[in-house]
Amino acid sequence: MLDERKKRMPFIKRFLALWCSGVMIVTGCGDRQIFDETGLATAVGYDLLKDGNIRGTAIMPSINPEAKKKIQIFSATGETSKSIRDRVNLQSDKRVLGGQIRVALYSENLAKRGLGSIVDTLYRDSSISSRVYLCLFEGETYDMLTYPYSEEGNIGIYLYRMIEQNIEGEKIPSSTMHEFFRAYYDKGIDPIMPYIARKGNELQIKGIALFQGERYVGWITPKEAFLIKLMHGKFSIGSYDTSVPAHIFGEEPKSRGSKKDRVQLVFDTISSKSQIDLTQVSPPLFDIHIRLHARILELTLPLKLENAKLMKIMENALEKEIEKELQKVVSKLQGLDVDPAGFGMVYRANRRGMANMTQAEWRKMFKEARFRFHVKSTIIRNGVMD
Repeated sequence: MLDERKKRMPFIKRFLALWCSGVMIVTGCGDRQIFDETGLATAVGYDLLKDGNIRGTAIMPSINPEAKKKIQIFSATGETSKSIRDRVNLQSDKRVLGGQIRVALYSENLAKRGLGSIVDTLYRDSSISSRVYLCLFEGETYDMLTYPYSEEGNIGIYLYRMIEQNIEGEKIPSSTMHEFFRAYYDKGIDPIMPYIARKGNELQIKGIALFQGERYVGWITPKEAFLIKLMHGKFSIGSYDTSVPAHIFGEEPKSRGSKKDRVQLVFDTISSKSQIDLTQVSPPLFDIHIRLHARILELTLPLKLENAKLMKIMENALEKEIEKELQKVVSKLQGLDVDPAGFGMVYRANRRGMANMTQAEWRKMFKEARFRFHVKSTIIRNGVMD
């Protein structure tokens, strides 16, 4: 037995030596990226110029410890994102790479013309992650990226973290490059992306930009985006604030038409499940059933929340208020002729022979569609009372 093992040892050694040589040859043939010789962009912005060209702006952190500025900004114009990158490289002492891009921004004017080709170029670049967040900016992205912010530091990383924490907190829907393209190519749903604005020295998520295919057509508030997510998804940690008439709790209004007539309610720890049923085919009629659990966090009326009757009144008020707001949001989407909730996908999945339904056919049906919302809420426990 021992002799047999001794005979095998030379063979094993030769095999390991051959395997190691192969690995070294393969890795040596790859395109090596030396850190000190590369510039890693963290954010890029694209604007449409008056002559029809596109201006691209890239933000890169400076790794030179002697540099006074910790951020490098490069900007160039061209007809395609590839030509813009080539011109940016002509300005830089390092090879500009997109492997660390976290956020890609687009101006409103460019988005109104259509983002299909420019996003497609990014998507096909194997060095760029498909989890890059795409955003629409209110104004010129060049002005936004070159603004001398006092505290944000690397604006690319700051934007990424701002979007990430709002997605994780279920304030806005996720919109990575992969998710944008999936909605863009699917039939029966339209893509979305966060709508960023700058107010003075501060950046904020103003809402959600709506696209009809590749073209930007309008935007909705974060509260309206919450409702879209509510009707077509699961919530686990969302929050929602609303107001209901004070008289439903037996309170007499002190002055008609004032804010005192209404009670402000804030709910958090919302969890929900929804089911969309296609009840009628032509014109389409959808029944949307939403089961909602929420915690009352704050209210502006001193109510005895241990009173089961009052809690039931509050649940009924919340259900009616959400059903009313859902109807308003759907009407707004029909007016803009966009379907970010994906009702078209539900329609296609529930109709035989509709696998080849075109987006134009669905848009015609979506305008005539009707929606009935059935919200059932349970307020699981109370919280702070103001």
